Amino acid sequence: MSKIDELLKGEKVEWKKIGDIKEIKVISPIKKIKKKEYLDEGLYPIIDQGQKLIVGYTNDENATFEKSKYVIFGDHTESVKYIDFQFVQGADGIKVLKTNEEYLNSRYLYHAILNFYEMKGNYMRHFSLLKKTEIPIPSIETQEKIVKILDNFTEYVTELQVELQARVKQYEYYRDQILSREYLCKTSEKIFNNYNNSFEKIKLKDIATITRGRRLVRSDLEEKGRFPVFQNSLKPLGYYHMNNFSGDKTCLISAGAAGDIFYAEEDFWAADDVFVIDSSSVVNKYIYYYLLNKQNMIKSKVRKASIPRISRDEIKKIEILVPTIELQKKIVEILDKFQSLVSETKGLLPQEIEQRQKQYEFYREKLFNFDDKVVNTHTHTHN
Repeated sequence: MSKIDELLKGEKVEWKKIGDIKEIKVISPIKKIKKKEYLDEGLYPIIDQGQKLIVGYTNDENATFEKSKYVIFGDHTESVKYIDFQFVQGADGIKVLKTNEEYLNSRYLYHAILNFYEMKGNYMRHFSLLKKTEIPIPSIETQEKIVKILDNFTEYVTELQVELQARVKQYEYYRDQILSREYLCKTSEKIFNNYNNSFEKIKLKDIATITRGRRLVRSDLEEKGRFPVFQNSLKPLGYYHMNNFSGDKTCLISAGAAGDIFYAEEDFWAADDVFVIDSSSVVNKYIYYYLLNKQNMIKSKVRKASIPRISRDEIKKIEILVPTIELQKKIVEILDKFQSLVSETKGLLPQEIEQRQKQYEFYREKLFNFDDKVVNTHTHTHN
């Protein structure tokens, strides 16, 4: 008999709908922070119903939930989060659940929701469905043992995710350093024996053409085809039998994921929410890396609306530090190697994360597989 079987054998449980458990309270916020008021840094983290754990910060002490243990449910998105620190609610759409820990371990509730709640995957209100979800409630001692086992898996997944983020940040740091004037001058001296600090900053409109793509009717697209079609995100919308641009181009999304940048190695079709940047005097991939380096600045020029947009005029004004062609090619060669390493990391670590996540889900299902199903409609009251 496995340790899990031993743990669950003979355990008496109550099965209750979450909405019938009086020991779960829905806590209302004192104040909600609007998205436009989110800060990049601040005293208090902001939690909303998106997939990211922390979406921003605020310094508004009057809006905080006190430090405690909470389960957060995204009413529209069905996201489930566990929070054990002081935080502030961002915008609408989350339900903040707090349990009586003597009866129901909040971390146990978190794992139970992940196991038993059936996601619908559509954008509507789902809290009523969560309240109808039945979960087993064993003794508090058994709850704590289950939490300890499952947390070992989730902690390892979290560690892998942190490692992945750290490697990407490290790449971004080195990329930014490599594209600085100081580094370009040193590289010019070291490789070409020519110290040159007279590199010009030139507006993009003066070194490249900026062409808007052309819309395709969705019915013209294919699931598989020769040429990828890019519309308003970094992922192809579909495929088409023709291309309207050759490869070796830098592309900037103008609407939707406005400000996002990608480099097209091969021929492709750009739709009308894509600006295609092409230069005959500057290495195109150097432009791509330089724009990536200025991504935050570019994003700051996006007009916040129901559909975020960035104008061609804003793109034209972006200034690029332009060294010699030889140095541009060398910088591209260096950054290509960096990006290859990051791509390898992004391939291997997510595979490991996915495997560990499946392992967690497997054991979670086994740990919630109680023999006895004792349906109990009355509730316990604990003072």
